[in-house]
Amino acid sequence: MIAFALFLASTLPVTPGENVRACIRAVPPASGTIGSLENRCDYRVVVFMCVTGPPTRERDTYFDCARGQVGSYDVKPQSSARAIFAGAGGIHIFACRFPDYLPRDVQYHHGRGLRGTCQ
Repeated sequence: MIAFALFLASTLPVTPGENVRACIRAVPPASGTIGSLENRCDYRVVVFMCVTGPPTRERDTYFDCARGQVGSYDVKPQSSARAIFAGAGGIHIFACRFPDYLPRDVQYHHGRGLRGTCQ
């Protein structure tokens, strides 16, 4: 079963340097592996994303958290970016309001997801 974290967001208030992952919603595709990361906020967001439990036969096409692989996406307000995550066991997201803040030291921590800072 595909596990997706759904986050409620609209125009979220932002504390300087906070993780704004609540702006991003992972939308699975009707078929295939490429879904979309939707930015539901009214500001630009840079998103780091990785998955846990990617399908074995297609593992090399995913940003695999366990292998330290993280993808980066620039998502404009009320827009989306295509990303490969469908079929994985879980998706992990870290996001910063861009260009005001950039993600720094973003790493996957087992059981805690992607962690980092927005500076």
